[in-house]
Amino acid sequence: MALSIDNLGETMPALQAWPDHESADVGAKSGYHNRRNVRVNNPTLTLKIRGKLYQTINWSLSGMLIGDYDGALTIGEVFEIDTIGRAGKNMWQVMIQARVVRTGGQSGMELAAQFLTISAPAFDILEGILLRRPKLSSSS
Repeated sequence: MALSIDNLGETMPALQAWPDHESADVGAKSGYHNRRNVRVNNPTLTLKIRGKLYQTINWSLSGMLIGDYDGALTIGEVFEIDTIGRAGKNMWQVMIQARVVRTGGQSGMELAAQFLTISAPAFDILEGILLRRPKLSSSS
């Protein structure tokens, strides 16, 4: 399904992201039984939500887990990610609309998000980071 998102006066194509679920229980309740995209924890991403920077614990092309979250978003709330990049590297303006799947977690300050729509440039950036991430090699 093709959508368009108005970002800074420019209309750009957007991709519909399919659901990504944080736990078997949440997935089963929603009618999904398997996560479609594998989450990675390396490299760490930095992203901006409502003017504040956060870092990911893990992420995929359809969602992410954010650490040290001290904001006011609640489960089910929709929000936008407007800047993203690798931690300590270049940051890019993007348009990602996401929904809060859960808050709390192990540290009590985590936020799990599912991408609802993602602009084509944002998808390209995330995919590029994912494809260039270091591969783990096993030692013999």
